[in-house]
Amino acid sequence: MPGGAAASDDASVLRRSLVGLVVIAICGLTAELLVERHWGTAIRLVPWFALIALAYAALLLMRRPTAAAVRRARILAVAVMIAAAVGVALHINENYVAGPLDQRYERLWATMSEAERWWSAFSKAVGPAPTFAPAALALVALVLLVATQRHPALRA
Repeated sequence: MPGGAAASDDASVLRRSLVGLVVIAICGLTAELLVERHWGTAIRLVPWFALIALAYAALLLMRRPTAAAVRRARILAVAVMIAAAVGVALHINENYVAGPLDQRYERLWATMSEAERWWSAFSKAVGPAPTFAPAALALVALVLLVATQRHPALRA
């Protein structure tokens, strides 16, 4: 097949680039968690464990991974995506609970419909929790998962 080796090399370069992007994103998310002082309770440590899992998964993919290592990286990426989805839900709920305490909404909150309250919590119009911060973690896990697609180690 003409160009087969070049196509394989292109795929390898793309795969390594995606893993490199994951490593850079892990560093950025780590800095964000540090700045936000995201620790103190067990639930606030979950994203730290998710970052450790992503770093381990990226490490598994960096040096001639075996089929088992690629599968392990995939499992870790999916687990992080699930944890991130739970994180988004928890952040929305935290904002919802903070609604009546928010100075801008304290009088208005009781008159709002449930849909308006949840939308305000989802859009972070009310509350302290950044709704989409956990989604960034899911996106990084998705990039790592994409890096494992059609991996040559799985054909061996």
